[in-house]
Amino acid sequence: MLDPDKSSHAGQSLYARLGSYDGIVRFVRELMPRLHSDPKLGVYWKGKSLDSRRRGDKLLTDFLCAAFEGPVEYFGPDMKTAHEGLGITENEWDLTLAHIAATLDAVGVTERDKAEFMECAAGLKSEIVEKHGPPA
Repeated sequence: MLDPDKSSHAGQSLYARLGSYDGIVRFVRELMPRLHSDPKLGVYWKGKSLDSRRRGDKLLTDFLCAAFEGPVEYFGPDMKTAHEGLGITENEWDLTLAHIAATLDAVGVTERDKAEFMECAAGLKSEIVEKHGPPA
């Protein structure tokens, strides 16, 4: 019997375990409509053309591929620069993570790989969520 923590995927990068480039594209194509149609998150894409959205999707795909050790270079801005000034809240962060988790389930990612993906995402929180202190 196989140990559930060991499989033929052991030692592979998360990029490979997610299905390489095509698997990450599939994830992004499933995720983005969820985010766009969310009543609280959709505002971040309001007024963006389809071309802008497609370019954003490509940047996200490249970012994930590079972050998960794929042979793709990411040429976009760092996460702090990309999200600075948007005023993303803790609640919006939590909603986004819920959509990410649901999307990973929808595309059939294993629990182990989902946990690793979510851990990576959590590591970006301080660069994306803006802390709002008391007025000066």
